[in-house]
Amino acid sequence: MEITDYEIILRYDGLDAESHEIELNSLGISIQGFARIISTAAHFAITQQYSKKTTSQVVKVCATETKANCFTILGALTWVQQNQILSGSFGALLAALIPYILTKNANKKQEMKYLKESLDKAIEALGNKDRQTIDGLLKVIEKMADDLRPASRQAVEPIGNTCSTITVSTGKRCESKTPTIINEEDKAEINALTPDEITGMREFTIFITSLDKLKKTAKIYFLDDEPTDRTTAVIHDPLLEDVNNPYINAFDKNTPITIIGKAGVKGGDIVKIHVFDVVTD
Repeated sequence: MEITDYEIILRYDGLDAESHEIELNSLGISIQGFARIISTAAHFAITQQYSKKTTSQVVKVCATETKANCFTILGALTWVQQNQILSGSFGALLAALIPYILTKNANKKQEMKYLKESLDKAIEALGNKDRQTIDGLLKVIEKMADDLRPASRQAVEPIGNTCSTITVSTGKRCESKTPTIINEEDKAEINALTPDEITGMREFTIFITSLDKLKKTAKIYFLDDEPTDRTTAVIHDPLLEDVNNPYINAFDKNTPITIIGKAGVKGGDIVKIHVFDVVTD
């Protein structure tokens, strides 16, 4: 079984697409969004690890020929490095992951419930029999879907502008043949998650590069980012007042620290972290 046996089909219907045409700027934005969603989902399906950076992922997404039925793009996967091993359950997990990311951001609760059951079964089929492990991976998928909100917004950009709907389906050896259809109502729901927002409470693993104890602020970067990609943090945790606290220790030793906080998002990027607690072993 080869990774190239798996195919992702993006079909744009309505408006300009009825004439087998589509506005190029909208299409370019959409393809960027889908590329990030597909590559991130495929990397997780292969490794059971969430990687935010496409440069760290084991697969890349390529476009093959377009089809004239409205306007259809076929996406194919290929290895970044050759001779990788692919699990037989990869297709089932990928076929549930991609639509789950889209339906979660569109808040389609009934479809989410069905897809989550499929994800549960697919994760177990990979050899994860322990309930705690399965639940842990499902939790990672939830975070991954939330983090891919900006990519989801990009993916649906053409809807209402140059097409009416986008249908996402899998072909060849991907097991799910049920397509996911995103319409204008779904796009509105996805875009309702505004670019300037505060996330819910979640865990972040960070490095602290500077710390102002009086102002209760810091400069940080995330574990998977480059040291130059710094973000401002505001520390609300009273533990910062202690002489020997975990924030100072992490700063002095240049070691990562896992915190609980909320992220301020602007234009789809995290611009500020509000820190409320430290995760201890």
